[in-house]
Amino acid sequence: MRCPAAALGILAALTSAATESEAQAPSHGAASRNEPFLLIADEVQYDEDLGLTIAKGHVEISQDKQIILADIVTYNKKTDTLTASGHVSLLDPSGDVVFASYAELQDKLKDGFVKDVRALLLDRSRVAGNTGLYYAGNRIEVRRAVYSPCNICQDDPSRPPFWQIKAEQAVHDDRLQQVEFRNATMELGGVPVFFTPYLSLPDPNNKRVSGFLDPTFGHSSTLGFRAQTPYYWVIAPDKDMTLDPLVTTAAGSGLGLEYRQRWGDGFLNMNGSFMYTNQQVTSTGSSTTGGDVFRGSIFSQSEFDIDENWRTSLNVQRTSDQTYLQQFNFPTGVTGVNLTTAPYLVSRGDVENFDDRAYTLFDSYLFQSQQATVGNSTQPVVIPDITYNWISHPDDNGARWSFNSNVFNSFSSNGIDMRRLSTTGAWSIPFDGLIGDRFTFTSAVRADTYYSSNFMTEPNGPLGDAVAGRFFPQAKLEWHYPWIRHGGSNSEVIEPIVALIASPIGWNPPTIPNQDSQDVDWDDTRLFAMDRFPGYDRVDSGQRVDYGIHGAIYGNHGGSTSFLVGQSYRFQNVSAFPTGSGLEDRTSDVVGRLTVSPGSYLDLIYRFRLDHNTLTPKRQEVTASGGPPSLRVNVSFISITQDPNIVGFQALRQITGNATIDLTRNWTFALFGTQNINSVTTVSSTPTTSPAFAPQPATLGSGVALSYHNECITITGAVGHSNTHDLNVVPGTTVLFTIAFKNIGSFNFPLYSTGNTTGLTIPSL
Repeated sequence: MRCPAAALGILAALTSAATESEAQAPSHGAASRNEPFLLIADEVQYDEDLGLTIAKGHVEISQDKQIILADIVTYNKKTDTLTASGHVSLLDPSGDVVFASYAELQDKLKDGFVKDVRALLLDRSRVAGNTGLYYAGNRIEVRRAVYSPCNICQDDPSRPPFWQIKAEQAVHDDRLQQVEFRNATMELGGVPVFFTPYLSLPDPNNKRVSGFLDPTFGHSSTLGFRAQTPYYWVIAPDKDMTLDPLVTTAAGSGLGLEYRQRWGDGFLNMNGSFMYTNQQVTSTGSSTTGGDVFRGSIFSQSEFDIDENWRTSLNVQRTSDQTYLQQFNFPTGVTGVNLTTAPYLVSRGDVENFDDRAYTLFDSYLFQSQQATVGNSTQPVVIPDITYNWISHPDDNGARWSFNSNVFNSFSSNGIDMRRLSTTGAWSIPFDGLIGDRFTFTSAVRADTYYSSNFMTEPNGPLGDAVAGRFFPQAKLEWHYPWIRHGGSNSEVIEPIVALIASPIGWNPPTIPNQDSQDVDWDDTRLFAMDRFPGYDRVDSGQRVDYGIHGAIYGNHGGSTSFLVGQSYRFQNVSAFPTGSGLEDRTSDVVGRLTVSPGSYLDLIYRFRLDHNTLTPKRQEVTASGGPPSLRVNVSFISITQDPNIVGFQALRQITGNATIDLTRNWTFALFGTQNINSVTTVSSTPTTSPAFAPQPATLGSGVALSYHNECITITGAVGHSNTHDLNVVPGTTVLFTIAFKNIGSFNFPLYSTGNTTGLTIPSL
């Protein structure tokens, strides 16, 4: 219901239309003062004595993208009154169109009267009323108004729209960019369902307006009945906040909070929540009820540019206890990542420097465990962790120098305290072979110094201090021989790769604690790496050869398929890798990756690790998504054999999938779930002092959702069941229902999320 003040302003040109070729638009209009106007009509009459200008028959007046259409337009210069009658249309550059049977405007077109007003707004919403009054060129009042963003039924235009608002008065204020209704009644299909003496909606052209968002209602077997009605608050153009109260009948009440702010040199995104509940988890890991307590969480991410080379950021992830996020399912993470089931929460602060050929990072970490069998007393606090990387420009032969240095300090209340200084220098040069092949030679020297406290250097020995160091040289020669063929519709590449790596044997003394190299994941990403350990505390010593083959097919129209498969052979029996890692034997397990993306209807990634003796799978990961827009299917599968490094862990074979199906133009159905395959055992978070392993149910989580959506409303219902048991989080069923009216609350949100299949996630409103 924009007041088309700019469009009306061009009518002032008629003031001197009879004597001037260019008209002066009034100062309050959007058109510039000297913009020429175009007048088209079947007949134009002038009466200088009466001061009248009359245009008749298909009148069209345009100026600076403003257009007025009417059968008759009359302008009285003496009374400064303009009248338009017969199929009056006022077209505004914003896209709004106002229709009327009669219009009369005065006071330099700032005030006026419109009869039988109808408006088609930019977002296809419609407003109609008996009469309309203009004030000051930026405010219009419509009497006996009807508003609806729903389309009119083409077969029966007299049929009521899906929903509409009827009011005694509708007021649109262009300065405030809002529409106000007084004594308003909402109708669904023509049936009154809600009355309010006052209702305010944002102007469709205004995308950020404070107000209540769409409510969500539901029931959970663990929380009871639940209701959420968020409130969105526009604090300023650069900041806003969303308050999300949650009320449950079985687990108390609380509030979610999201705050966002941007500056010219940085931003701050934060969300948090708290619940006043009678369900809590004690410090010993047990679940209790009774005695209301506060539980909550905070997640924030901020980043600021200090200058053109320096940047700092802070990422906070903290919660009151291990099961709070799973139980109440408030939004977690400010980057779109759901941290509800993450094993650890990581808070981090850093300062970075980006130079021409160097990178410097001052880092710090704080960990919080979300696993019932892992306490926080053993989790390290890392401050500082300083890394410096430098790489030179290539010389005339393509050779490069590089340098890396790391300073690390960590401590914990019930664990190892460690200080480390590590420095590595390397030189690399590429050169061509005689048959079109390519070699790269790299040599590196690394020096480490360690000082550790509260550390056991021998099995069952006393805790004490330890000082250790090492000097570790390493060399690598890597060979590539790509074969390329260009066909009519695609190109093929076959590329054998071999790498020889040599270094002294050993160099992992027991006086060096292993803090960052425990999680060895042998896969295709570590193939041909000089050091296959993930951190600094262990080195990949000895002599070995890595070999593999890479292949790909690239279509001329964008599709592609590629693969990489290979393994490693160590020339000595000594190994620093743990049993079950795939690298403990002289011949490693076979690792590889297959990526298939023939077009927009299929994306598939298959990664595997095969036993080097029997070629039986030890680890498999499949991620696939595909289908046309009306039928999208996503499937992920993981299979892990027994890991001897985790006592009691036998195997894991799990498949997670979701599908979204457009049943009709307006109806969408979704189903999702996580399923254990065959007989598997995984960690069960039963509160004990030692890890407990017990069979998990075949179905960890499942759910369905059904949505109806058209141009003006979205209605979604969903049912989900979770079989997860973790302290005070027990298996249960959740039913949620949400309804979203266009322009009333939020409207442009996903129908549902199927990312968390152990619970149920309906859009965060």
